[in-house]
Amino acid sequence: MASGKDNAALRQAASDLGLPFCGFDAGTLRILDVNDILSRSLGYSADTLEAMTLEALLAPGEAGAFRTALAGLGRSFTDLGQWHLRQHAGGWWPVTIRGRQLATDAAPLVCVTLQEAPPRGAPPDAAEQGVDLRLAQNLLNIGIWKLDLATGQQSWSERVFDICGLSPEDGEPGFDGLLAMIHPQDRAQMAAELERFRRSRETTFAFQHRLLRPDGRMVHLRGISERVGSGEDAWLIGALQDVTGDVRAREEMSEALQMRRITARMARMGSWRVDLDSPRMAWSSEMAAIHELPEGTTLSLEEGMSFYAPDSRDKVRTVFNACVIEGTPFDEILQIITARGNRVWVRAIGEAVRNEAGDIVAAQGAFQDVSELLAARAKAQVLSRRLHRTLDSISDGFVLLDQNWRFLFVNTRAEQIIGRSRADLLGRNNWDVFPEAAGTIIQHEYERALGSGKPVRFRVFFPPLSMMLEIDAEPTPEGLAVYFRDITREHAREERLRLLETAVSRQNDILLITEAEPIDGPDGPKIVYVNEAFVKHTGYSRDEAIGATPRILQGPKTDRAELDRIRAALEHNRQVRAELINYTKAGAEIWLEIDIVPITDEGGRYTHFVAVQRDVTQRKRAEEEIRLNQERFRLVTQATNDVIWDWEVAADRQWWNENLQTLFGYDRTRIEPGTESWETRLHPEDRDRVVSSINDLIAGSGAFWSGEYRFRHADGHYLTVIDRSYVIRNAAGKAIRMLGSMTDVTSQRDMENRLRQSQKLEAVGQLTGGVAHDFNNLLTVILGNGELLASQLADRPRLRALADMTVTAAERGAELTNRLLAFARKQPLVPRVTDVSILIHGVDDMLRRTLPESIDIRIFRAADLWQAEIDASQLEAALLNLALNARDAMPDGGHLTIELANAVLDKDYVTREPELAPGRYVLITVTDTGGGMAPDVLERVFEPFFTTKEIGKGSGLGLSMVYGFVKQSRGHIRVYSEPGEGTCVKLYLPRSDDADTQPGADDGAGQIVGGPEFILVVEDDPMVREHLVASLIGLGYRVEAAETGPQALEILRDRPGLDLLFTDIVLPGGMNGRELADAARALRPGLKVLFTSGYSENAIVHHGRLDPGVELLSKPYRRDQLATKVRKVLGNG
Repeated sequence: MASGKDNAALRQAASDLGLPFCGFDAGTLRILDVNDILSRSLGYSADTLEAMTLEALLAPGEAGAFRTALAGLGRSFTDLGQWHLRQHAGGWWPVTIRGRQLATDAAPLVCVTLQEAPPRGAPPDAAEQGVDLRLAQNLLNIGIWKLDLATGQQSWSERVFDICGLSPEDGEPGFDGLLAMIHPQDRAQMAAELERFRRSRETTFAFQHRLLRPDGRMVHLRGISERVGSGEDAWLIGALQDVTGDVRAREEMSEALQMRRITARMARMGSWRVDLDSPRMAWSSEMAAIHELPEGTTLSLEEGMSFYAPDSRDKVRTVFNACVIEGTPFDEILQIITARGNRVWVRAIGEAVRNEAGDIVAAQGAFQDVSELLAARAKAQVLSRRLHRTLDSISDGFVLLDQNWRFLFVNTRAEQIIGRSRADLLGRNNWDVFPEAAGTIIQHEYERALGSGKPVRFRVFFPPLSMMLEIDAEPTPEGLAVYFRDITREHAREERLRLLETAVSRQNDILLITEAEPIDGPDGPKIVYVNEAFVKHTGYSRDEAIGATPRILQGPKTDRAELDRIRAALEHNRQVRAELINYTKAGAEIWLEIDIVPITDEGGRYTHFVAVQRDVTQRKRAEEEIRLNQERFRLVTQATNDVIWDWEVAADRQWWNENLQTLFGYDRTRIEPGTESWETRLHPEDRDRVVSSINDLIAGSGAFWSGEYRFRHADGHYLTVIDRSYVIRNAAGKAIRMLGSMTDVTSQRDMENRLRQSQKLEAVGQLTGGVAHDFNNLLTVILGNGELLASQLADRPRLRALADMTVTAAERGAELTNRLLAFARKQPLVPRVTDVSILIHGVDDMLRRTLPESIDIRIFRAADLWQAEIDASQLEAALLNLALNARDAMPDGGHLTIELANAVLDKDYVTREPELAPGRYVLITVTDTGGGMAPDVLERVFEPFFTTKEIGKGSGLGLSMVYGFVKQSRGHIRVYSEPGEGTCVKLYLPRSDDADTQPGADDGAGQIVGGPEFILVVEDDPMVREHLVASLIGLGYRVEAAETGPQALEILRDRPGLDLLFTDIVLPGGMNGRELADAARALRPGLKVLFTSGYSENAIVHHGRLDPGVELLSKPYRRDQLATKVRKVLGNG
């Protein structure tokens, strides 16, 4: 029918309320939809009613009035009055009809509910109506509710509270609260439909939705309501029913129907029905599919019969007629020809359907496509015949026994083994045929297989046949399938093998047997036997090994080349022996010595390989340990820089490592084999001592010897070595071997000597520095007084000469102390960035004036010579000293060469030179062709006052001064000399990266000028202090004197007009001159300071340089130097 959603909802609501329902066409009054309640009330089936019109049911004369009543029907339920409807059993049923019109896509639809009308003139009692209503509510699980459409106020019956899972004590939840309980997927639609209803003029509102109760349960609700009143007084009164059970039942029924359809489709089975009073057949969609007809196709009985193949058509007519006439059921395999012309084998099943009176009214049944089943059955029959032929041709005996132990099948081989024919056995009982087998293991195992349903295998000797049989019994649906074979010979061989296995299992060597083929397969031949030794050595059980291949023993260190060699031998069936690393099951390495022998059968065909494998792991480990020890010894001898030697005492054979050639220049393959190779190369002065000590060790019981001696190099010079050795003795304590190493310590000893020499020179420098300081104080007084006397004795020549001699002697003493300070590295230097090439150019002229013409002077300058940071005047003095020493070494003339070059000293070089840093240097090399120096002289060449010249020809301070100057300049000096070969002196001066600066000229003496300024003199030596004060006063200055720093600070506090602090650096009282100057400037910012000292230590000179901004007047000084320096300091600023 063409009905809408509202029609279905109204039908369901009416059914839930127990009311008859009917839907019909408004124009033709044709009935389109009814519920079961109306069908039962009228006595007609739903199909019969839906084929009738409502006019046919109305009493005569009521149809016109009913059409008139329908004319005013609208979209809301309206009472259409009381009418009478015809019942199937006869009689008229008085009903009250209420209805509304629904809009559909086709004709207008009218839905009505009917209620049996009370007898006229007897209105129902109100109390009775209330009881009826409550009974209906309880019976149908219906709750009643009211809703004020204007205010949203609600009124619920107790049943509504119960359905919604709420408590009546809490009251209705309000409209919004109720809406919130509706399932989220239904909420918006419910709200929209209610809002539409409010705005419409409809009087009835039906709904169905899901609701979520507070306890978490979800229930399905169905309701119907009617608008009462209008405007502000409009109410909606309705009924609510929990239909969760119905919904779930429908869902379960739908799932069951779906599963039935799926099952029918998978089984290709359909259903059919033929009503005898109907001209058409009813059948399912699957049955239509079997006939290859569209779904929904209906046929007459004759049309259905026509699909059967001609040879099946008479058969199906006969069995169908017997079914509908006599009630005989049928089940037949027949063939049909489908609508597409395909022949299909089907199974047709049918039975009669009888009414309450027992009359046959219909036939119904099932219909299945069994084409595949029949094809499979035919295929099975073919396979069965093939199986019989196969079983009859197999090499084993085979019989089938039923569950009563009767023979069902006997193959040819069974006849041969048993010695009885097939005809003699079939159908007879096994235990009757073979009574000797009854009660034996044969019967026991057969019964066990049949009872457990599991196969059994066993061996048994059967005396009647004099055979050892191997029997397999497999349970089957019919009984037991028995395979048996004669293994008498095989058993005898196995017995022999068992004896052999017992013998070989007790040996320690592994015995492993493999098949000979397939040697070219991916896994190789399979293992067929291993003995107990295999299990013990490898950790694999026999079950794990048999069926596997020997490759289970191989691993990362198994020699592939050796495996290839073994394979090549086996491919040619040759015996082979090898040693391989194999692996245990746990992964441990084992060495196996393997002998493999090919084995042939009686026909000469190679069938197996027998391998005897001996575990040689311990031997291999010992060999490997020896090899590793030898390799370690070889690597140690290669890794060390020492000479390693090994002396076999009894045989007097001596072995050397390769370092013998590296350190000493000897080819070890050509050197003498015995101890003479060592003894003859000892230094004569060391030989007796060293050889004697080693002989004492050999004769004694000691184990270690160490000694230091000199050993001759192949080129003839001697190297100093430390020799350490160990003695190996036998069980009797006799020395049999001596192993040692010789370490070259020549460079180390040379460096130690130079360090000691440097330390000695440092100590002498400290001593001479202190002496020079005190001597300078004395010279300051002597020189000052000598100058004063000389200036005042101009008119007395004899005394003036004495005064001049005093001044000259003092100046020579000052020069001596300056050299001492230079050696002690206490002189203040004024280093500047100097172009040594330009400086040498100036020195060249001076040297040519100073040296005799018999000495040829040559100067070589390298291109791109670096600049040096030095005190230029001190470098000139150093070069002059070296030139004068060269002159004295060449009394008969010779060559003096000065070379200038750049040099880089790396870390390897400076590690042998104390106080020297790696880096870039300017190298000045001064070489003469004089007589040279002996080694003992060369060792003392830098010592102060050491000289080889005649008395009065030199002070012994020339090279000392050069040494001190170079070291104070952070440079390096080396002297190379041998008797008769001349002398070479190399000066390494640190390179400067600053801009070019030419050496500045020293300040000139100038005119002696004094001044009126106020000077504070601080000097601890009384004579020097008195002399200095007198000299300054003589220059016109005002002078105040102090002995210590604290005294000077007191004067500074008391005398505000001081212009200059003139202080010695070395002062008593815990405060030196630099500390005094800092304190004075804190009191008097801007106070000028002039320092003086015999030597400065580190107060104002660091790394040989005056601190920035420091003014120094070194002792001793002349009167003009004093005047100039003081004036200069006072004039600055």
